Amino acid sequence: MQNIDQVFLYMKEEIERQAQMEEKSILDEVKALEDEAFESMKAEAKKDADLKLKQEEDEMNSNASAEISESHIERTKKLIEKRDEYVKSIFDEARQQLIDFSKSTDYQDFMVNKVKKAAQNMNTSDSIMYVKADDLSLEKELVKAFGQDIQVIASDKIIIGGFIIENQKSSLVIDETLDFALNNQKDWFNKNSGLIIR
Repeated sequence: MQNIDQVFLYMKEEIERQAQMEEKSILDEVKALEDEAFESMKAEAKKDADLKLKQEEDEMNSNASAEISESHIERTKKLIEKRDEYVKSIFDEARQQLIDFSKSTDYQDFMVNKVKKAAQNMNTSDSIMYVKADDLSLEKELVKAFGQDIQVIASDKIIIGGFIIENQKSSLVIDETLDFALNNQKDWFNKNSGLIIR
């Protein structure tokens, strides 16, 4: 009887030992699966966080670029406005000085000398000289300076002063107006002043 009890006790102990080993094996496997799942979740979370961070960085860079670009455009616009004001001021002053000159005593000598030089390039008859209406009072001096018959006509295209001579036969035109000279200076100034804004 004692032998049977011992066999049962041994079997019970063996079953318990096998159950514990089985339990430990299952727990180890569960722990390994949990660890693997945790590492996978951690890697996935890191990947999502990195992607989100990159998207936010890209958005910040894009916003910063847009702000910089907008700031540059605004600055350029203000510089262009300032430059245009400056150029307008210079040429308004130059225009006024030319208008003042056209009313001075030196203006008649200027016109006579310019007409004499133009006459050297215009050695045919059938020419017309256009002047501003106020300069019709200089007609006799201008015809004399030209050295041959020329018709002198007022032109509303000449505002400041000077003259235009047009030959009807050769279609040669000499523009010695102060208006034309001022416009040429404006073009030259825009190309050579160094006030180009980029």
